[in-house]
Amino acid sequence: MIIPPAGTGSQNFTPTAEDIWLGLTIALTPSFLQQYVGVEPPQPTKLHAIAALDGLRGWACLLVFNFHFLFTYTWKVAVGWGFAGENWGIHQLPFVHMLISGHIMVAIFFVISGYVLSYKPLKTIRSRSFDQTFTVLASSTFRRALRLYIPSLIGLACVFIAVRLGVYNYSWGVIKEGRTILGTNEQHPPVYKSLYKQFWDWYYTVARLMNPFDWGLYYNNYNPHLWTIPVEFRCSLVLFLTTLATSRLVPPVRMTLVASLTWFCMRYGRWDVVLFLVGMQMAELDLLNGTWERAVIPSASTDDTLHIRFPRGGKVIGSISHRNLWIGVFILGLYFGSCPNIGFKWTPGYRWIWDITPWTYGEPHRFPQTIGAALIVFSINHSPDIQKLFTNPLSQYLGKISYAFYIVHGPILHSLGYSIMPNIWEFTGKETNFQYCLGFLIGWLICLPVSIWAGDLFWRTVDIPSVKFARWLEDQLIAKGASVSTTPSLVTPRSHTPRDQ
Repeated sequence: MIIPPAGTGSQNFTPTAEDIWLGLTIALTPSFLQQYVGVEPPQPTKLHAIAALDGLRGWACLLVFNFHFLFTYTWKVAVGWGFAGENWGIHQLPFVHMLISGHIMVAIFFVISGYVLSYKPLKTIRSRSFDQTFTVLASSTFRRALRLYIPSLIGLACVFIAVRLGVYNYSWGVIKEGRTILGTNEQHPPVYKSLYKQFWDWYYTVARLMNPFDWGLYYNNYNPHLWTIPVEFRCSLVLFLTTLATSRLVPPVRMTLVASLTWFCMRYGRWDVVLFLVGMQMAELDLLNGTWERAVIPSASTDDTLHIRFPRGGKVIGSISHRNLWIGVFILGLYFGSCPNIGFKWTPGYRWIWDITPWTYGEPHRFPQTIGAALIVFSINHSPDIQKLFTNPLSQYLGKISYAFYIVHGPILHSLGYSIMPNIWEFTGKETNFQYCLGFLIGWLICLPVSIWAGDLFWRTVDIPSVKFARWLEDQLIAKGASVSTTPSLVTPRSHTPRDQ
């Protein structure tokens, strides 16, 4: 018998253990810090045409986090400055209020989705490449559910596991104690004694979340913030059908019909569909005006002034530079977007909007926020100055992890956030506004980095693979002889694949 030299076993095991430890360290390190643990930094990539919208989506997700972090503990994030003759806080002023008001960010999400999902098929329609239009719409329709639901369902599965591991037990005690949750007592994961009952409760949650025929807003107990996912899916289908139905029409007729459909949806209170269709109309207008082509090949003309004439062709009665025009539109969009979620009928500066809000809107604030979202997105597309706010590395990073961050931040706030806030206020006190706000700041500084870290991890391990899987599955199932263009590039010279949430 040959006896191996002493220490051979440990020598063989050591490299394996080191590899496992290194791999785990890299996996758990946020992507923007991995260069410090032995990973080569990624090569810089050229920004695609609508990179600013990716950055806008990232910041919108961050501001949704602010809203969800605060509204659990105070209802004042939902009302504006001067509501009901009181509420004079700085955080309730227009513009500032957008930093903690989450509903406008959902409107921005939906406008961006409508824009991105319709741009490529509309581009093929305008070039009369109808075969390619069919191919693009078929591919988008097939992959849309996979794109939206795979990460969502994995996120719900993670919550299910966390519930069974007791992660939510302490936070349930905080809810029942009743002294901290003074704002919105949001849906919270139930804890069953039986694994069997827990599983079937989770299963029915998933089944209802995936029901495309229920047009109500479903706030499920395991992650109520996912109510937007079935809305995104249903509105995407409406958008694809509208694009297909109008694809053979001449542009003026198509634009008129889509505008009429938007008005129809508005009159029946379908604010979600309105936002998607507004995004579609903005995409068509940008195609008509060659917005992105001008961004790649600047005009030789140095006249950046818009002259206002009345009557048309008559005397100039005013002038404004295109630069200032779009900055003004952006500021106007921020004003409408700052409309409070509750009681804008009794809020100074917004009372006049109540008179033009359709009575069919069950949530009236969705109407002015729709106007705000449309103005914000449209102005960003036309203003290189504003785009700089959303094309910097931080904004682009937030855009990359935005969907994953959106999925994970709710469970973190419901477990970690609910659990630590009473203890933080026990330390700081909450008798004065300073103590109360100091507690908020400390909790925010803990929950936000944890949420970003978890979002980064979820983005790398779930979100990116789910996109690749959807494309792979389509490639495997597609009929022979058919071809699919999966890159919704806007302008060839600078385009990479934009995110299509």
